[in-house]
Amino acid sequence: MFRIMVEFWNDLLEKHPSWISSQFSFIDVVLVTMIGPACLLLRAFVYPHFSRYESRFVDFWVDCLCFLLPTVLSFTVLSSEPIAVLITVVIAALCLSANYRISFDSLQSEYELHKHSLPYLNTYRALVNLCTIVVILAVDFPQVFPQHFHKRYNSGYSLMDTGVGSFIFSHALVSTESRGSVRKSMLKRLKATLVSSSMLIVLGCGRLFVTWITNYSVSEDEYGKHWNFFFTLACVKLVSTLILCLIPDRGVVYSWVVGITIGLSYQYWLSYHKAWVIFGSDGDGTYDGDFVHCNRPGLLSCWGYCSLYLCGITVGRLVFKDKPLWRDQLNYFSKMLLLIIVCGIITFFLNLYVDRASRMLANLTFVFWQITHNSILLTASHVVDMISCLYSTPSRLLIPGQCVRCSSRDSKSTSCCCLLSAINKNQLFFFLAGNLLTGLVNLSIRTGSVSSVTAIVVLLVYGGAVSGLTSLLFVFNVNTKFW
Repeated sequence: MFRIMVEFWNDLLEKHPSWISSQFSFIDVVLVTMIGPACLLLRAFVYPHFSRYESRFVDFWVDCLCFLLPTVLSFTVLSSEPIAVLITVVIAALCLSANYRISFDSLQSEYELHKHSLPYLNTYRALVNLCTIVVILAVDFPQVFPQHFHKRYNSGYSLMDTGVGSFIFSHALVSTESRGSVRKSMLKRLKATLVSSSMLIVLGCGRLFVTWITNYSVSEDEYGKHWNFFFTLACVKLVSTLILCLIPDRGVVYSWVVGITIGLSYQYWLSYHKAWVIFGSDGDGTYDGDFVHCNRPGLLSCWGYCSLYLCGITVGRLVFKDKPLWRDQLNYFSKMLLLIIVCGIITFFLNLYVDRASRMLANLTFVFWQITHNSILLTASHVVDMISCLYSTPSRLLIPGQCVRCSSRDSKSTSCCCLLSAINKNQLFFFLAGNLLTGLVNLSIRTGSVSSVTAIVVLLVYGGAVSGLTSLLFVFNVNTKFW
C-alpha cells in the first residue's frame, strides 16, 4: 500500500514540476509564523476592554478571537498574503492603542512586576504549541492548506518543517541548565532526565500501538517505520543530559561549542552517508530490514537535534540572565540581534555551499535555521512585551497573552482563564489532545472532499475544543505532569 502511495505521489510530481521548482525560503516561513507575536500585540490591547466583565467564559472567547482565528486563517485561506495579514492585525492593535497613553513613569514598576515570570518566554512557547496543533489537522485539508507549507522530506524550507525543531529549541530554553540550576550530582540529574524521558518513551510506544491497531496512515519517510517524535525528544534529552554531565558546571555556558562540534561532526558524516540515510542500502528508499535500517532517519537525526538542543541552552541562559535595568534589556536585545544576524548568515552560506536544510536529516543547515527562526520569534514576543509596558499604568497593566493574576509568581493560577497560560501549564496534554482529536476527525470525515468553508469551521471547532479542555484544567488548577 505504501509503495502504491509513493508511486502516486511521484506521478503527481512529474505532472506538476512547479511543486519541485517552487522556492519557499526561511524568510517566508518567518513571515507566516510572525502572526503569533502580532496576535500577542492585538490581545494586549483587546483584553482590557473585556476584563471588566470578570468572566472566564468571556476571557476564553477573547483569546480564541485574538489567537485561534487569525492563526487558522493565516495558515489556510489567507496563507498567500502573510504580509497583508500581519499589517492588518498590527494596524488593528495600533487603532486600539489610541485609547491608551504611553506612561514612562510606571515603566520600570510594570517591568519589575513580571520580569521574573518572563511572560514573553511563556507566550513564545505557548504559541509554538498552538501553531502546531492547528497545522497537524490543517494539513489534512488540501483544499485550504497550501502545498508549500507541507514537509520537505529530503530538503527545503516549509512551515511544517519548523515543528520538531521549535519543540526541541523551546524545551532547551527552559531546561535545568538554561536556568543555571546544575548543582545536583550527576546521578540525580541523570535520574531526573530518565524519569521525564521514560514518559515520552511510553507515549511514543502508545502512539506506535494506536497507529498500528487502527491502521492509521503514517508516512515512513518522516522518521522511519517505528520511530516518532516522542522517541526523538526522549533520546535528545537523555543524550544531551549525559553530555552535559561530563562538562564541569562552569563549562555549561559553552554548551553551544559542544553543540556546534556535534553538528559539524554529524554534517561531515552525512557528506559520505547521506544517500544511505535517504535511500537505504538497496537504494530504493524502503524501510525494511533490521531496526537501524527501518528507522535510520529518526535515529540519525537525533544527533542534529542534540546539536540544536545544546545551542538552545546557551540562548536560554541569555534569556534567564537577570536584567534589572533597562540598559540590561538593551544589551540583551543587541545580543539576540547579533545572534539572529550571525546564524542567518551562516544558514545562507551553508545552504549555498554545503547542503540545503533538511528536517529529515536535521543537518547543520537545519540546526542554524531553527536557531535563527526561533530566536526571531522569541525576540518578537519580547518586543511586544516591552511595547505593552510602555502603555501600562498601575491601574491597567497590559501583559500580552496573560493577565496579572496568572503572571504573578505568587499566584496559584486558579482565578483566570488565559489561554496561553493554560497551554503553558499543561503543554503535553494540549499537544496530546490535539493529536487525538486530529485522529478522530480523520476517522470521522473524509477531509479531502469537504468544502473550504467546512474545513475552516472544522479547524476552528477543533482548535476551540482542544483549547477549551486545556483551559478547564487551568481553571481547576490541574497539572497533568505528575512525574
